[in-house]
Amino acid sequence: MLKAKSVTPFLFVIVAAVVVMPIVINLIKGPAETPGIFDEHYTLTQASELSEESGKPMLVLATADWCPPCQKLKRSTLTDPAVIEWIQENTIPVYLEDGANGDEIGSLGVRSYPTTMLIQDGQILASIQGAVDADSYVSKLSSVIAPAP
Repeated sequence: MLKAKSVTPFLFVIVAAVVVMPIVINLIKGPAETPGIFDEHYTLTQASELSEESGKPMLVLATADWCPPCQKLKRSTLTDPAVIEWIQENTIPVYLEDGANGDEIGSLGVRSYPTTMLIQDGQILASIQGAVDADSYVSKLSSVIAPAP
């Protein structure tokens, strides 16, 4: 019969492996490519001007190459056709990478990566921290703004 003392270390190893494996896999894969939805390479200033002209909020993604949840978000949620379509129709997308855009990220008060924000007229309408699935991502963002006609 197994004693509780002998089972505890075994369970700890199993739980640790389940938690650590996705991180290790993402590190082995390396940084994900910037999702195509951000190909316009708008700065915050440019996007703010476009937002004012179009009436669409900015969708700002603050991310980092060293961040496993960021890589997961970029490889899954931000490549989902429904997410891409929603972003294209309803927002002005801005991609901010830690390091290259550290000052801009800091000016937004970002405290964790990845962070997605909907910003309009200088106001943060919504903020999503972490890697979430495509349905949750669109649901959270669309609950704050009316879809484009």
